[in-house]
Amino acid sequence: MQQADFEKARKAEASYHDELYSENDILEPGTWMAKPVPVVMEMLERLLRFKSRLEVLDLGCGAGRNAIPVALRLRHTGSTVTGLDLLDEAVEKLRENAQKYKVEDMIRVEKGDAEHTQLSDGKYDYIIACGCLEHVSSEQALINVLERMKAGTAPGGIHCITMNTGIEEIEADSGRKLKPLIELNLPTDRALTLFRQAYEDWNVLAQSSVLQSIPEEKYDKPTQFRACSVLFAVQKTS
Repeated sequence: MQQADFEKARKAEASYHDELYSENDILEPGTWMAKPVPVVMEMLERLLRFKSRLEVLDLGCGAGRNAIPVALRLRHTGSTVTGLDLLDEAVEKLRENAQKYKVEDMIRVEKGDAEHTQLSDGKYDYIIACGCLEHVSSEQALINVLERMKAGTAPGGIHCITMNTGIEEIEADSGRKLKPLIELNLPTDRALTLFRQAYEDWNVLAQSSVLQSIPEEKYDKPTQFRACSVLFAVQKTS
């Protein structure tokens, strides 16, 4: 993607999410933020079978759709949940939601770009990256982020990744296809290949690809966001 197109896509995504977070609350009906991603909680329960105190990182955390339920589940365990997001509105909303749900003592909120964030070696037991990795600048940037995530994970740690692939944007009233304003729009097979290569020495716990369609207000007119949501959950063996 050319730099100008990347900046345009980044600006459109920021505008869409800023409006979403300002007009809607997490864990309440009405948007895709109404509940956490089910597999995020499933993988958390898997970790809790053998370890109660966890260091969790939620990349591209948004307003806390996943971070808040994870923190609520880990309350009174001495665990820490770090939420990182590039958008000011997301960071502010996560702080508000941490207070609203009374988990502010265990949630660390950081502003930053997942593509350029350095992770301490072996620090995290659980890294969540849901709807985050399609916002990096290139395929190589994705590979680099995965390598940093791997290095930042403790033995036995789990990564839970969902990524939109094969993205299409359809104008709602006319059915006309638009050029998707997304930073990294990989074909589904290519994304799965990159994940398998990156995690060839990890245990694969879950993988799938599911078609989805979501109404959006990212352009001048309402659109339908269509994509294949790739799920990839893996566990570090040593």
